[in-house]
Amino acid sequence: MKLFLLHLVGNGLLLWLGYYWLSIGESDGAHLAWSALVLLIFICSALWLHGTALARFRPDANLSFAQAAGRAARNLAPLFVLGIAALIVYALLAWWHDSFGHVAFVAGSYATMRLRKPVPPTSVERGFHVFIWILRWLIVPVILLPLASAVAVRGWAGWRWGALRPGKRVLYWIEVCALLVVAIWVPLKLVAWVPLAAHFNTQMISFLARFGVGYLLFVCGLLAVEFLTSSGTPRATQPSTAGSP
Repeated sequence: MKLFLLHLVGNGLLLWLGYYWLSIGESDGAHLAWSALVLLIFICSALWLHGTALARFRPDANLSFAQAAGRAARNLAPLFVLGIAALIVYALLAWWHDSFGHVAFVAGSYATMRLRKPVPPTSVERGFHVFIWILRWLIVPVILLPLASAVAVRGWAGWRWGALRPGKRVLYWIEVCALLVVAIWVPLKLVAWVPLAAHFNTQMISFLARFGVGYLLFVCGLLAVEFLTSSGTPRATQPSTAGSP
């Protein structure tokens, strides 16, 4: 309950801070420095908030709420490096997604020439976008989230090859993808959806209801992903070679 309340309030403050950062003008050096400081506070706060959940849910660490919060705070530096690496990966995916138009045209023309059947470039581009969607919502999170869990608890020692290996359970891949879609994609679509309403009061009530439901989905979905990531692997059991009584 403490963790849920922390995320319920903390994520709201982070959204407000992000909105405030977008409104900061960068007309001179002082405003630019303030913008960079606010952005740094935003990133570190988000890393601490979600690092606390990842550390709290790990059964091998056996940390209380206060201990998990302290551990995540001490490991902010390695978490920050991991966060920057994740931002770079997703920025590259976004650039790749937006720059594929010419490649799709060339690939469609080549496939048409080889197959002797028309292959529209739009079909090639649509298939490529599906591939990028899978990378964004399935492959990259399943690889980076276990690493984030290890770094939140062990710090720099959590940067190891074993933590980068994706989970072996197929169900975990499906769960993470579905929960991330529910936590991020669905709330964005819900808030952006504008139902037809004749009166301003009806529109405002609809917006508040959609925003409230979307925010709860965001908080609960991310907490569920962090829970599955940190405690999805069962505790070590007794070796099968143990002697019989």
